[in-house]
Amino acid sequence: MHYNMVKRASRPYLEEIANRAHEMPEVYKCINTLQETAFTVSTPVYQVMKTCYHKGLDIAGLPGGKLEEPNKPFDIATNEEARKDYSRRKKAICDYNATIDSKALLTVKIFSVADTYEQFDEFYFPMQYDWRSRIYPVPEGLNYQQNDLAKGLLQFKNGRALGSQEAIDKLAIHGANMFGKDKETLENRVKWVQENEEFIKDTAEDPHNHYDFWATGASEPVQFLAFCFEWNNFCKANKSLEFISHTICYSDCTNSGLQIFSALLKDEVGGKAVNLIPKETVQDVYGEVAKKTLEFLEKEPDSLLKDIWQEYGITRKTTKKVTMCIVYGLTQFSCREYIEEHLEEMEEEGIPIPFSTDINPIPGTPNIFQGTAYLSKIIWKALGEVISSAKDAMKWLQDVSKLVADNGMSVVWTTPTNFIVHMTCPVLQTKRVNTYMGEKIFRPKTRTYTPDIRKTSIAVETNKINKRRVANSIAPCFVHALDGSLMMKAVCKASDVGIENFACVHDSFGCLAPDVATMNKSLREAFVEIFNNNNLLEDFLKEIEPQIHESKRDKIPAIPKQGSLNILGVLKSLYFCS
Repeated sequence: MHYNMVKRASRPYLEEIANRAHEMPEVYKCINTLQETAFTVSTPVYQVMKTCYHKGLDIAGLPGGKLEEPNKPFDIATNEEARKDYSRRKKAICDYNATIDSKALLTVKIFSVADTYEQFDEFYFPMQYDWRSRIYPVPEGLNYQQNDLAKGLLQFKNGRALGSQEAIDKLAIHGANMFGKDKETLENRVKWVQENEEFIKDTAEDPHNHYDFWATGASEPVQFLAFCFEWNNFCKANKSLEFISHTICYSDCTNSGLQIFSALLKDEVGGKAVNLIPKETVQDVYGEVAKKTLEFLEKEPDSLLKDIWQEYGITRKTTKKVTMCIVYGLTQFSCREYIEEHLEEMEEEGIPIPFSTDINPIPGTPNIFQGTAYLSKIIWKALGEVISSAKDAMKWLQDVSKLVADNGMSVVWTTPTNFIVHMTCPVLQTKRVNTYMGEKIFRPKTRTYTPDIRKTSIAVETNKINKRRVANSIAPCFVHALDGSLMMKAVCKASDVGIENFACVHDSFGCLAPDVATMNKSLREAFVEIFNNNNLLEDFLKEIEPQIHESKRDKIPAIPKQGSLNILGVLKSLYFCS
């Protein structure tokens, strides 16, 4: 089967990419390097998770049971209020059950693929770029960019001896990260593994009697289980430096979107919050937003909503997704939705939602929409305090891209790896079409069989540019294009110094424990190469200014001023990616 290097790309675009291949060697080298990495299915992890699934256990991210639909009120035909209440509850439960069904289908797909590929000594993932230069595995279901279950089932085929105490520590740090200790210092993460070594070994020896430790206690339970098996085998080998490790050890960047915007504007305040500046402890931007939110909440007038949120608690988990997505064009309405998602996720972990919901009505208590709308305004205000410079850059990008859209053109620019980004946001037009279902229906009146024709709506792209979509899309697309470039350069640099195994998820870099230090060094060098002594917003403007009509070029706003952040500090920042 043939796959284009860039998915869903037009033929002229693909031809241009091919004609300019000599200008983008890192683009081609990166995708080929990732495709050359061999994987296998971890049989011990697969057996444990398959057993848990067949037992119907609602643990380790496996799909739980569905809810029963409510009984119809006896007076549903005459009582309008009861009818509306029943409809709301039924819809909420049906939506929840649909989510469970979707999760179950994905789980079955992952297990099905794992069952097939467990028989092979090794297999590989073909890769594709999207139009922003982010890279993805082509196969769906079981791949290392999927959920915790899929990641935990995979390991590298070609392992390496640990070889040093540093590599042992990196393996331990990965294990602590998967348990949820990723905001501790590196030393404390290693110490945590040492202190919990007996629990880790007991889990590997008898995982089904230690669910409380790994399945419900870890933030990434399946990957942590894989680590337990690896660490137990390492201990059985008398912790020999010759022990061959196959586990994928991930190092995650601290909110890569904010890191990129802070580097773009050389913002020292933002750079400190996302670990661009060397510090002895981990800087937690999500925690900073949560702290600022609590400060603003304290100053709010007394109310029932305020009391409920103070009792429930505001943590970094509350503000994480909101903060993470602010650089991707987050709106205040989306902010409210993410807070609601947080409450639902916490409910899955056993912490009840403190507000009235359609599934669980609580008389006299504000509903979940009121509660999340109230907090979203406060978090939005806190975000403005903590990451104001990122908003300045996003606003500038939006204003400039609108001028391009006014000229009826797509926004086109090249990344630091010379990848051509072609951002087209056409107006979509809805059309009604007839569909033939493949069956015939008997018509009693005419006593004939006629085709089963049903009407449906499809969205068709037009030649017009959707200005609103352009403005909403430019910031996330610009950031994604840059983190794609960062990954390309990092993988190429790491490959040049001998690393052969990669499992990269945009801003998360997976490799073997003996390679983690080298991978991290290559990543930091790539970051410096892209952002040090460069003003990428100026470069962007030079490229798209000709795309703006001459009569409107005087409306181009001034580029936000850069601060005093020293990008070279990234080279010594332990927690930039850990």
